[in-house]
Amino acid sequence: MKEVIDFILKYFKDVKPFSGQTFILLSLFSWVMSLLVDNDIVRDFLAWLGWLFLTIGVGWVLAKVKQNILGIDIYPGPWITGALACSFLFYGWSDISLAVISWPVISALIAIIPKFLKHGLDVVNPTLDGKKYAIDRQEIVLLLLLSTIFSCWLQFFFLLQDWLQQYPSLVADEFTRSAFVIKVDPSDQNSRGVTFLNLAETAVREQLESSPWSEVERWLFEADIEIAQLELEVKKRIPKTDEDRLWKLQGEVSAGNPGYVLTLRAVWRGPSSRPGGYYVQKVCSIVQRPNRVTANPGQNPTVIPAATTTQVVCEQAVDLNWVDQTEVTAPNEG
Repeated sequence: MKEVIDFILKYFKDVKPFSGQTFILLSLFSWVMSLLVDNDIVRDFLAWLGWLFLTIGVGWVLAKVKQNILGIDIYPGPWITGALACSFLFYGWSDISLAVISWPVISALIAIIPKFLKHGLDVVNPTLDGKKYAIDRQEIVLLLLLSTIFSCWLQFFFLLQDWLQQYPSLVADEFTRSAFVIKVDPSDQNSRGVTFLNLAETAVREQLESSPWSEVERWLFEADIEIAQLELEVKKRIPKTDEDRLWKLQGEVSAGNPGYVLTLRAVWRGPSSRPGGYYVQKVCSIVQRPNRVTANPGQNPTVIPAATTTQVVCEQAVDLNWVDQTEVTAPNEG
């Protein structure tokens, strides 16, 4: 214990009063005191002071630390100090994106502080002397510009993530001609239109397979009205996102052999890499099948013409059917 106490006392004797170590010790003292008080306001204030002292102390200690990487001198101190500064400035915020976006700019502001403090606390203005501080002015401008570019890229990243949460079908599009977005996941991802049509298929089965054939034919003859009701039903079942309003369900009925062919299309009206956009298509065959009823066990099944059922068989949805721009009809003028 005597050796430990002697080591601690020697360490405190070597610490200069006006130094980074002093601020780090003050931060530890503030955090210890915050654990001993019961008042929430005082506790939060002491914890905030602890973060402030730690940020100043770490920035002071790492001010002259540099690493040579590929022949370039890099000073990690401002970036670490900037991260600590963002931590206590945006403490308690539910959204961390603003803290991450502000990190490069705050780090650059911390890095240029020594340009204004040449001798201790003597403040100088590098913009006054044209020749003496020319290099300092150049470094200040480059740091601020580069940090602003980094912040813009981080903002662009969070913006894309927000878009993909509200408009998940954007990730299914092609980005081969984009200069900013690259797909890092090689697996193919379907648009939300595939889910849209799968739910539409389920709704069609529920409505037609339990109905007499006469009502099925009436449903098909009034397909324009029924598809509009089907779209409302699908949008009730699918998880809500902002992009739901950009999907339009369309249907086309044609004669099949036998029965009818129902072609369902989910048309994407949102932003696309091609002017005409795209649609997702699912083809369903609707036929009438007779029921086979066995009168007694052991006998061959007999067909009763009056007892029939409706069978709906749908193919797998085909995503990203690109619309030819020449097929897009321009709105009437006037």
